Amino acid sequence: MTFANPSTPNLADFTVFCYAQGVPEGDLPSDSDYLQWAFDIAMGIALIPPADMLPILYVLAVYNLGMHQLLKIAQDQSGQTFFAQQRTAFKMLTFQAGPVGASADQSTSNTLVAADFIKGLTMQGLDLLNTPWGREYLAYAQMAGPNAFGVS
Repeated sequence: MTFANPSTPNLADFTVFCYAQGVPEGDLPSDSDYLQWAFDIAMGIALIPPADMLPILYVLAVYNLGMHQLLKIAQDQSGQTFFAQQRTAFKMLTFQAGPVGASADQSTSNTLVAADFIKGLTMQGLDLLNTPWGREYLAYAQMAGPNAFGVS
C-alpha cells in the first residue's frame, strides 16, 4: 500500500487504504459515494492532531476511523455481501453497553479489569470498540491526550 500523499488525509489515498484492508473493488467501486461520505465523516470527527504528532499518524487515524464508518454506512452492490458480512462479523448492528467486566459459571470465572479510559467512552467510542479499525483510531486518539473525542 503506497500513499500518493502520506502527509495529509485525502480521498484517493483513503480509497487505497480501504482496498488494502480487504474491501473488494467489486463491492465498492472507486467512484462510490460511500467512500466520500466515510472520508468526510472521519475528517469531521477525527481528533485535531497535537503539533508534535507525526503527519502519517494523523493520516492513519483518519483512515482507520473512515474505514470503521465505511463498514457502518456502505451498502452492498447487487449480488455482493461484503458489507453485510462485516457488520454481522463485528456485531455492528447489536447494542453493547461496554466490555465484559466479569463472567462465571459453575467451574470457571473470569474478570477483566476495565481500563479507566473505557469507563469514560461515549456511545461513539463504545461503537468504535467493535472493529479493529475503530480500536486503532482510539489508540491514535489517545496519543492526542486524555480529552480527545471518544476517549475523555
